[in-house]
Amino acid sequence: MFRTDNSYMLNAVRTHPGIFSAVAVVDADSAALDTTVTHLRSQGVRGFRITARKDKPWMDWEGMQRLWSAAAAHRMALCPLIDPAAFPWVAALCGKHPQATVVIDHLGRIGAAGPIEDADIRSLCGLARFPRVHVKVSAFYALGRKKPPYTDLIPMIRQIFETYGPRRLMWGSDSPYQAQPPHDYASSVNLVREHLNFASSEDREWLLAGTAERVFFSP
Repeated sequence: MFRTDNSYMLNAVRTHPGIFSAVAVVDADSAALDTTVTHLRSQGVRGFRITARKDKPWMDWEGMQRLWSAAAAHRMALCPLIDPAAFPWVAALCGKHPQATVVIDHLGRIGAAGPIEDADIRSLCGLARFPRVHVKVSAFYALGRKKPPYTDLIPMIRQIFETYGPRRLMWGSDSPYQAQPPHDYASSVNLVREHLNFASSEDREWLLAGTAERVFFSP
């Protein structure tokens, strides 16, 4: 995939039906946005990666508003790859598009640029008031101390877990970065399987599989 060229990913979905579900990148300013969203839905896309741009606040960006409307209408997720500073943008768009499903990537990148701040955790937890907001519990290599076994992240994960519940949280691979030494997938998965003592075995299944299946593999 390059920029808004999703062809490689769509080929994988087409070649391996039922194995892959796609999150695409689109040009929100395209005049053909609605047609593009409809077409991608038919090709197995179930979400759209969106990012924050300082020059285009989402609240004032007509294209972003159209994308949220189209995604909600087609039951497709919006997947913000953002820092905590953009959490208010998510709140504003969720308030305007309450039917939109949202999956915030990588714990909102709390602790990516420095210490894990309680205010950022509270802000992310505040988004749970919108029932269609989910959080991806992932990118452990990039957060906090950035060292396996990532147990320094457990207090943050527990707060988010207690706020959202396991059915609104999902683990993510963040390929290929999580697999680059000294990090690996075993350490990432084991944080969920072995170290989240507050989560039941059923909770862990939702985190590792069930939530993602419901959000990204629904018909």
